[in-house]
Amino acid sequence: MKILVINLMRLGDIIQSEPLLRGLKKRYPNAEIHLLVYSNFAHTTEIISHFDKLHIIDTKRIYDIVNLEKRVLPVIFTYLRDFFHKLKDERFDLIVNITPSNIGGLTATLCHGKEIYGGYINQKGLRVINNPWARYFHIVSEVRNCNNINVVDLFMKEAMLTPCFKSLKVKIEKPYRMVGKNAQYLVALHLGASKKNRSWPPENFAEVARILKRELDIQFILLGTPQEKVLAERFLKYFSLDCLNLVGKTDLKALAAILSQVNLLICNDTGPMHVACGVGTKVISIFLATANPHETGPYGEGHLVIEPEIPCHPCDYEVECKHHYCHRVITPDVVAKLAKHILIGESLSTDFKGIRVFYSGFSNDGMLELFPLKPLDWSIDRFVMLLWRAFFPAYLEGKSIDIKDMLDKIEQYFGKEVTRKKYLEIKRQIDILDELIFFAKNGEYYSKKIIEHLKMGNFLFVSNWLNLLNETDDYIRAWGHRNPAWKGLTEFFFLEKLSEEEGDIKEMAVKNKQCYLRLMEQTRGFMELIKNCLKEVYHDCYSEWKGNVCFSCLGKS
Repeated sequence: MKILVINLMRLGDIIQSEPLLRGLKKRYPNAEIHLLVYSNFAHTTEIISHFDKLHIIDTKRIYDIVNLEKRVLPVIFTYLRDFFHKLKDERFDLIVNITPSNIGGLTATLCHGKEIYGGYINQKGLRVINNPWARYFHIVSEVRNCNNINVVDLFMKEAMLTPCFKSLKVKIEKPYRMVGKNAQYLVALHLGASKKNRSWPPENFAEVARILKRELDIQFILLGTPQEKVLAERFLKYFSLDCLNLVGKTDLKALAAILSQVNLLICNDTGPMHVACGVGTKVISIFLATANPHETGPYGEGHLVIEPEIPCHPCDYEVECKHHYCHRVITPDVVAKLAKHILIGESLSTDFKGIRVFYSGFSNDGMLELFPLKPLDWSIDRFVMLLWRAFFPAYLEGKSIDIKDMLDKIEQYFGKEVTRKKYLEIKRQIDILDELIFFAKNGEYYSKKIIEHLKMGNFLFVSNWLNLLNETDDYIRAWGHRNPAWKGLTEFFFLEKLSEEEGDIKEMAVKNKQCYLRLMEQTRGFMELIKNCLKEVYHDCYSEWKGNVCFSCLGKS
């Protein structure tokens, strides 16, 4: 058996796919596992295992296509034709495409596997995503506020695997000898990130180092790429005592070896964070701008994550921020306190202001989750995120929802009595979802009418019903824009419609009808979850209470 994993993403994503490769090897021990990556991140594969053959797409040639340099197009065409012919000749039994983009889908199609998990492009040039978990991953890549599942677990779910490893694993070939390794604690600092707006100022890292150095015997190690030397220079203007500057002086293998020897890594959301997790080193990670810790936070038990508690975080990828307030709201003294907690077990005060601090752990379903160190301020977005986390894994796999676990997490996130304090806002969500059910019912009815008239050959009536169906879809799309906390529901619906393989008009009408029925089913599922929240407050007599008074309980008293 031959399996191809398509991972056309960045350094961190390749490391985060290690449990997926390990899981495939465990399920298919005799399979030959192939991995496809871009050339500019191919070196990442040197520190991960569980694949047998590596295929590399030359990224520079792809960029030449984008730049439309006509003189090189024949060369590029020949390169790509030969490249994909070689992949096709491998005759893959299974392709697992974890790249949520059109390029990933096109690549999966050109590789010609007998079976594909994830997106691909069909013969009519339309994208098809035939795996429910792959659809989920695609949706939460776009509607990011609803997701609370780490990409490590999503990668495994896309391949129909059960998350079970609870760690990343990175190879260490030989130890790295660090000059001056004589302090009680070794703390690594990685100052950079993939984008400038996701980097905490180097001066803040320096202040953290100064605070810790006053109280502990620490040697700091600066890590980074050659392009990040300017960040190291800014750091060293403020701090130079007992600091080993290795910025630009290590490859990825050396980085893994160094991180395996330190007690702690303090960093932004960046690839070395995942390397540290893979060698068992604790991490304090700062998530700024577009970085979302629920998506790409450190994978493993007991890591700490800091993010600003401001309405615009995490910002959308297309937003161009001019104030970068999130860089200033996280202060060095808080990061230093968290570092002392990890290094020497110092008790933590939870009077954080303007920030949210999470610790990583695993839920009952085996997937990673971030838990707040102290209750957060209420927001409907986060409340819906917790409902989404409870509902969709169970729904996609046909399992029952652990209501108690969901209620415990809501209390952990927002404090005790939150459903009583916020009952009006919670109850209002039922009315909001009821409107979506109304639209979905109309869509299901119009689809049924189209099927009936197709059977009778009344094509003029079919056209009228199609117009009503398109109008209904416009209402559903507008509902999603009006209710951004719930937009994931409508996006999931539209992606399901687009992902249906095309057939004749009758087959498409039947499939459309099923999409509306599933939208109703999902929406009703969320309504039931909300009613369960309210039942906990109103003693299982939700249908009998008006406003904030339960007349059934009032009569009993």
